[in-house]
Amino acid sequence: MDRLIALLAALVGLIALGGALLVHNSATATMERQAAEIAGLKGALNGVLSASPADQAAPSPASAAPVATDTPAAETIAALERRIAALEKTSSTQAIELAAARAALDARAGLAPSAPVTEVATVEQPDSSATPAAYSADGPTTDCIPLGTRFMAQSGDSFPICKTSAVVNVTAVSEGSAIVEGAGAVTAGGFAAMTVQGCTVMVFTADASGFAELRVSCT
Repeated sequence: MDRLIALLAALVGLIALGGALLVHNSATATMERQAAEIAGLKGALNGVLSASPADQAAPSPASAAPVATDTPAAETIAALERRIAALEKTSSTQAIELAAARAALDARAGLAPSAPVTEVATVEQPDSSATPAAYSADGPTTDCIPLGTRFMAQSGDSFPICKTSAVVNVTAVSEGSAIVEGAGAVTAGGFAAMTVQGCTVMVFTADASGFAELRVSCT
């Protein structure tokens, strides 16, 4: 179970890191696009100014009255100036957001997501006490699995647990679960009670290759 939680924590960290990278890349692309648009608008504004009637010949006395400022050229210039100002303001705001995204990216890169793994695993399955109720003076002391020790098993394996009468008989292993005699089918990350009072068997991993990682605890 602790391995599964570690993998999930690492996956969450990778997703968060990918999200921060996506925000960073998107903000950078937007800023580059807006910079290009600002440059284009300024070029258009210069073109409008250069083509304005200011460079034309002086008007005749009959038409010497002041030219109204509300001409199409003036309106175009004002619109371009407003657009440039809005883009520059947006670009400045997004620069601040980009700096914040970079700081968040640096902070996430230093996180260590695997810290609570052991604590969670111990909550789900009881730890073996110093003198469990299942202790037997006649129990095996050699060719056996010590209490609380993780071990690999496959279908057909039989492992006695040291100094107890408990025996782990694995009848089948499939993807995500293992069948243990007396405990039934146990899914990866879960545990079940054995026939010996106070003893449980936990399945950490089980895969289609026929192998499972187990641990027996007695209280």
